[in-house]
Amino acid sequence: MPNFIDLFGSQIDNKKRTFIQYLTKGKELKFLEKDYEKQFKRFFIPIKTNTSIPENFEAVAVDASGKKREFSNGTYFLIYRASGIQNNGNIKRMLDTDIFTLSEASTEINRYFGRKLEHIELKVLESYLNEIEKTNQLRVGFIDGSIYNRLMSRIFEFSVEGDEKFMLNYIEKVFEVLTKAKEKNVVLIGVSKDSRESFFRNALLDEIYYEERDKLKKSGKLTQKELLLIEDVIKEIDVYNEDKVRRFKELVKKNPILLNKMYLIYNEYLNLRTDGEIMYRFAKDPGYTFPIEKGLGRREQVNIFKQMVNNTDNYISSKFRRYLSNLDDKEKKKFLIEARRVIQKFNNIPTFISYHILPDIRDNPIKIDVPGWYFKTYHKLINFPHVCFYNQTDPMIEKILLVNMKLYCGLNNYNLLLSAAHNDAVLREKTYMDVYEQYLQDKLELVLPYRRRTKRQIYG
Repeated sequence: MPNFIDLFGSQIDNKKRTFIQYLTKGKELKFLEKDYEKQFKRFFIPIKTNTSIPENFEAVAVDASGKKREFSNGTYFLIYRASGIQNNGNIKRMLDTDIFTLSEASTEINRYFGRKLEHIELKVLESYLNEIEKTNQLRVGFIDGSIYNRLMSRIFEFSVEGDEKFMLNYIEKVFEVLTKAKEKNVVLIGVSKDSRESFFRNALLDEIYYEERDKLKKSGKLTQKELLLIEDVIKEIDVYNEDKVRRFKELVKKNPILLNKMYLIYNEYLNLRTDGEIMYRFAKDPGYTFPIEKGLGRREQVNIFKQMVNNTDNYISSKFRRYLSNLDDKEKKKFLIEARRVIQKFNNIPTFISYHILPDIRDNPIKIDVPGWYFKTYHKLINFPHVCFYNQTDPMIEKILLVNMKLYCGLNNYNLLLSAAHNDAVLREKTYMDVYEQYLQDKLELVLPYRRRTKRQIYG
């Protein structure tokens, strides 16, 4: 039959139950559904429809787009452009290009390209910040994606000839924009429309764990040593300790009834569930999740940052081996001084406040994150090894919520300004080939060395 539809139909028939499960509630949740639902009701806040939405505020939103091409001679060509659109109609645009080769076979090219797109977004935002004066009027700057995740990016060398230390420049630009926005009293908001994060789900699961832990303590049936073992296994879930896990499972075997639920909680921590899945399953009305204060998080992340900040020279020497091997002693010393200067700036960066907004029960949640120094209380990122509920009442939380709701335009437009920035910046394949590559060939008077796959795409 046409388009293999008979084979497709038989596949759907054979897997019908699994498809329905995954396309409605997601991954099966056999044992802790009622516990999740209980905690969800505690930490999901309905949106008050009668709350006034601020009318007079200034806003700018930035987004970037680009294309990359690998040619048959091993050369890469990158082009990226960014647009910053303000709610007064002003537009800022930037475009940049790179051409380079790799110093060794690498799978990092996509990550490098992504960071380059984010970097040009930051440059557009920086340009906007440099032109404005500080005011007490509400101003917001929207960035497409997570600001927190940009800060948590691993610093290492890229195998890009001539741009090996780009990640240091990238992180420093993040620091500069964060600081400049704070000085100009512009609230930066990272907005993610299809987040795959699990920080809210993990916080709910932590609450389930705390309740069960307290019950076990009150039962008096476990020793202090056994209780500490359970806590170590749970809290070090991402740093697998074979000996501790073995002893924990032996303890469960000895106390199968008493520790049944704790073992279910342990196994649930090993399952990946997104915040979106949890909200899809349990939300009945529009609302937003209780804010989370995001620090360094799990112990593995804490250890990485401690090494990076406290032993910067050793960290940089291990992450930039190839680059350092090509420098003489004077150049090495200069580079290490530069790296120290950049990395020490982590000591001044705040934790982030993050939460999900579900503006319409039919829509996907919108994740936002905001630097903590816009709120009454926060911690320094480097000193806060947690990701936990932000148990503070702060008017900024609702103010940010309402600004996002003001710019929400239904199922097809999650943020009016960010959508406008995206539409202005987006570089489609046809435009890239017909305009930029054609201009490149005409300007340089040459024929681009396309790979065979690209030739098939162009010539059919």
